[in-house]
Amino acid sequence: MKKYQKNIIGLTIAGVAALMPAGATYALTQDETVYVKLGSNGTVYETSVVEHLKNEKKDYQLFDKTTLRDVENLNGFESFVVEDGRVIWNADGEDIYYRGKTQQELPVQMSVTYKLNGETKTLDEIVGKSGKIEVSYKFKNLSQVNEMYTPFVAALTTTFKESAVSGLNVSNGTVESNGRTLAVAAVAAPGLYESLGIEELKGTDEITLKFETEKFEMNDVYAVVTPKLLDSEDLKVFAELDTLSESANILASSSKQLVNGSTRLNTGLGELRSGIIAAKQQVGAFAVNIDNATMTQIKNVAATSAEQAVEAKRAEVAAGVDLQLASSAELQSALHLQAEVMCAQMAGGNCPDAQVQAVEAQLVAGVKKQLVESSMALAKQTARETASTTAEQVALQVASATQTKVVPVVSGALDTILNGVNQIAQGARELNAGMTKFDQEGIQPLTDFVNGKIKVTANKVEKLMRLADDYQSYAGIADDAKGETKFILMIEGKKAE
Repeated sequence: MKKYQKNIIGLTIAGVAALMPAGATYALTQDETVYVKLGSNGTVYETSVVEHLKNEKKDYQLFDKTTLRDVENLNGFESFVVEDGRVIWNADGEDIYYRGKTQQELPVQMSVTYKLNGETKTLDEIVGKSGKIEVSYKFKNLSQVNEMYTPFVAALTTTFKESAVSGLNVSNGTVESNGRTLAVAAVAAPGLYESLGIEELKGTDEITLKFETEKFEMNDVYAVVTPKLLDSEDLKVFAELDTLSESANILASSSKQLVNGSTRLNTGLGELRSGIIAAKQQVGAFAVNIDNATMTQIKNVAATSAEQAVEAKRAEVAAGVDLQLASSAELQSALHLQAEVMCAQMAGGNCPDAQVQAVEAQLVAGVKKQLVESSMALAKQTARETASTTAEQVALQVASATQTKVVPVVSGALDTILNGVNQIAQGARELNAGMTKFDQEGIQPLTDFVNGKIKVTANKVEKLMRLADDYQSYAGIADDAKGETKFILMIEGKKAE
């Protein structure tokens, strides 16, 4: 805590100087409580502030700043002087508790509306009446800094006799019963929607009570307002978003590579199919005068063409499979992290491991199954075994078969090969379409969401945390002091006669 030297006395007016010897200092911390009495519609009619100056260094004198009037010592006989917005306390090593009044505008205002059977009324007009009651507490944040609002949170509470009301419901809150009394607790966050622009936050600036009664009356209502959305310690969660963003980008890149690999596989199978069709056309062209040498050539062409067509794409298919398998751990890690973040955002907490693992297993298993079972396995097995076996059988039959049987046998064999290739091609097309859809509708929007909305929102929340830390006093605080402020808004209840 900064020490003031003797020459500071010369900067004060004579009356203050007489009570401010060398060694006066700022209070280290200031705990401020603002008590606000409101009318039934939320109009402020009295505001008093209690300041607790924590004299942690046990200094003889403390120097504070304030906008309060009618300052009084609440907890001792320490003398003080108020002059030009400054208070000098002869603290004698003790903490100081003092109170004052003010007409300064509150950073958060609360307005109250009452409805009886759907018609807006004043509190006095509906006290003692029966019917459907609706009471709305609307909070307005006046503490705007550029496009953001200081993140005030209002916790409102009141009670009802359980025997006097029925169907009690509260928005943004809860109702608890002890058998005789219903306790209402609700929370509002005025300005949060305007700061973050998240649609789901609409309406968080208002608390509404609805119930039915035979004889309406209200107990006292209290609302505690604090400029704290999260503790500063919770800001460490935003550092993890950088890792999440990097993982999402890796996921997007890997997904694109999988799409490209499945596209190349689909193209290769199309070329294989074209080769088989061309071979079938050649058989039909020279089958009339076919001889053993030609048939052998047909067998070799069919088998070799099928084998080479698949073999020619081996490197690309293998590279796609290897890339997918090599990146699967990273893919699962990225999806696992993303699942936790998305679930935490929706549910307000960490996602159960079983749910995260189920999502991860479904994605990895689907991709792996289609890549492995619909590409190389089917392509190699069908092309190699079917082409080789069928061509060999055709070649053996040519030697003893009549010329009239050659064309249908060879043509049938090539049809068998073609049918097998068509099945592989269908699987490859489905794989490519599925991977493309998965990439376009799943991975890429997910990546855009992480790098866009989540990251932008996180940056805004960080700004809100800074604004909350910056708001340290309502009625004034010394320059180098650390302060905390809470507002207690009170509306006196109204009983039926």
